[in-house]
Amino acid sequence: MLKQATRSVAIMLKYAKTPTLISLLMQLLQAVQPPLGVYFTGRLINGISEYPMQLSEVVLWAALLIFTLLFAQSAGLVEQLNEINCQKALQHGFIDVVLEKFKRLEYSCFEDKDTLDSLERMGSQPHERIYGLFRNTIKAVSCLVSLVGTAIVFTQVTWWFAAIYFVLLAPMLWFDYKFTEAVQRLWNTEMPNWRRRTYLSALMADKHAVFEMKIFGAVDFILRKWKKFADDFRREYMTAKLTSSKYGVLREAALAGWAVFVIVALVWQLTEGAVSLGVFVACVTSIGATLSLSSNMSQLFSSVSVDCIEMQHFDIFMNLPEVTSITKNAECKKLQSPSLRFENIHFTYPKTDKQILKGVSFEIKPGERVSLVGENGAGKSTIIKLLCGLYKPDSGNITVNGIPIGEFSATQLREVFSVVFQDYAGYELTLRENIAFGDMEKLKNDTALEEALQRGLWTEDMPLDTNLGKLEDDGIDLSGGQWQRVAVSRSLASKGSFVVLDEPTAALDPLAESKMYETFQSILQNRGCIMISHRLASARLADKIIVLENGTVAQSGTHESLMSQDGLYHDMFHAQSSWYTEGAL
Repeated sequence: MLKQATRSVAIMLKYAKTPTLISLLMQLLQAVQPPLGVYFTGRLINGISEYPMQLSEVVLWAALLIFTLLFAQSAGLVEQLNEINCQKALQHGFIDVVLEKFKRLEYSCFEDKDTLDSLERMGSQPHERIYGLFRNTIKAVSCLVSLVGTAIVFTQVTWWFAAIYFVLLAPMLWFDYKFTEAVQRLWNTEMPNWRRRTYLSALMADKHAVFEMKIFGAVDFILRKWKKFADDFRREYMTAKLTSSKYGVLREAALAGWAVFVIVALVWQLTEGAVSLGVFVACVTSIGATLSLSSNMSQLFSSVSVDCIEMQHFDIFMNLPEVTSITKNAECKKLQSPSLRFENIHFTYPKTDKQILKGVSFEIKPGERVSLVGENGAGKSTIIKLLCGLYKPDSGNITVNGIPIGEFSATQLREVFSVVFQDYAGYELTLRENIAFGDMEKLKNDTALEEALQRGLWTEDMPLDTNLGKLEDDGIDLSGGQWQRVAVSRSLASKGSFVVLDEPTAALDPLAESKMYETFQSILQNRGCIMISHRLASARLADKIIVLENGTVAQSGTHESLMSQDGLYHDMFHAQSSWYTEGAL
């Protein structure tokens, strides 16, 4: 906790130095205000009770007491204003660091379930988590300083008043910490269920899902499933809370016993003349302040322990693997007419044991149209991810014009590939921005964007600046087929030498699919194409068909040559074509 809390202060000093120093100074002044107020009160009462009364001394202590009270009233406003400056400065610098880290992350991080919690936390106001730890840390230190200062007041009577209090305080803070740790551990354990609840909630807000669930009568089942996850968490949380409440009762009872003991002892000493009236009043006043500070300290200690555990996600995030920075290759000019080669590629996804690719080798010539076919799990989409540099092979070489693909930057690879993935994204932005993501240089080029839409078979009469999705009030929600046309148009807007199409027509009807492939034939005359499709009729358009089976290249050739062989492609093609012949049903 000390390490994480100290790091939060260091981060604040790095990105918001001036307001952070002001916060530290204000907390220090607020820390000494309670014990000084009690001390000044005691001296003032002693001065008044003395005979003859020393007016100058009374005025001095009264003025100091008034100053501490006025400072306490104004410090809160100053702190609020400074807090705005702190968060503003931190957000300006720290957010950039987090975003740059997101940009450098390896793609595998986004498919690793063990890092999802950290990514979610860093993607949601991470600067507030850092500032929260900093704020609670300095407040806890301030509270501790106040407690020590108040305890010094008791030493005017006897040191063991303070000693007994701190002996009681230590186990109280330990119990608070253990409860917080238990709750945080519960949260970490329940994160998968929390994601499930979030998913089920999203289903109830998805019009397509709700339509289907209502048809099948599954709404009640989803609600019951969501309620079960919520009830399980609530039950575990209440168990931990009940345990904490038991310790809370013990804490309050112990503090109450200490307060009663101190008051009785002070009254006895006052009647015996062992302490002055001023010291008596100061100590009695300190009891109330001490109990209040104890409660604050307990809450702050719990908050700091939670924030420190949250800070661990920041450490995990900042230590996630990054894409290696590539210096621009001197052979960049060769990418104008690239040829691709897979040489004995083996690949296994991180944290899995199943080998997806087992010695895959093939070559794609400049401008060549290639279709990757095979059963589910054969490795087709994995090949595309390797080509795009999202993963690195375990062994073997992938080259572009004979140069290892790892020597090219992401910018250079974008000059080679333009991709429409099977799980394409529909961005709830304008139609213009959705298409321009294929080539941001064309963001203001209406002619180029409209041409890309036309090539992608976009038939809607819709201005480029139309908002898509439900994020904006005037947004237009699209069907699955419309979103897929947008994704294809985005790919065609790019200047990649190869257009990579991973199931590009999955959401289209057969007629639209046929038209789109006809369009591909006309617009890809000067560009290569790598296509994955389970509908093998589209494979006939390819110059070469690569058939994958169990992570290996089982066959390779044209449609005619493969149909002449008694192999996997022949069997798959006839199995699909039988559904379209008369009498198949």
